[in-house]
Amino acid sequence: MGNIPITDNQKLPTHQFLRMSTQVLIVCFALSTITYGSMAVLGYLMYGNNVMSQLTLNLPTDKINSKVAIYTTLINPITKYAIIISPIATAIEDTSPFRDSRSLSFLIRTVLVISTVLVALVIPFFGYVMAFIGAFLSISVSVVFPCLCYLKINKAARSLGPELMIIVGILVMGSFVAVVGTITSLRDIAKHAQPK
Repeated sequence: MGNIPITDNQKLPTHQFLRMSTQVLIVCFALSTITYGSMAVLGYLMYGNNVMSQLTLNLPTDKINSKVAIYTTLINPITKYAIIISPIATAIEDTSPFRDSRSLSFLIRTVLVISTVLVALVIPFFGYVMAFIGAFLSISVSVVFPCLCYLKINKAARSLGPELMIIVGILVMGSFVAVVGTITSLRDIAKHAQPK
């Protein structure tokens, strides 16, 4: 979300295209915020203090529609994993002298999947490491850096006004989340790594 394709043969002038792109992004992010926020509020209203962090843990397991929702939620990361691992596998295949071999491609992808599963099983605090990566890198890449790049590209946004205040607010909030999340995940890693 958030990528607007830019082509050389745009029918609109650049300033009009940028204004429309900005409006599209604002609507998309507003709708996403409303959707996720309402789900959080509705989840709390439905389950009260017993609400669990993952939505699927709150669903009753004896109903068919709950099972469909749970299995659909489980399929999502599996499909994302295939998309994420594909460029890594392609890069490894391109360095091989047998780059057009279908069996080698299958072997490389299988070894990648098995190795990542083994890493997740062998490292006892793998979840905490992933939380660290999510807090530090994901927030930086998805919140902080886009705002900084926007300010670098758009000189008009640097003048004092509501747009700059919103961007600074997003930067402060994103930095706060990144720092607190990183500290919390590092504390969890240290606590889990200590011998008992």
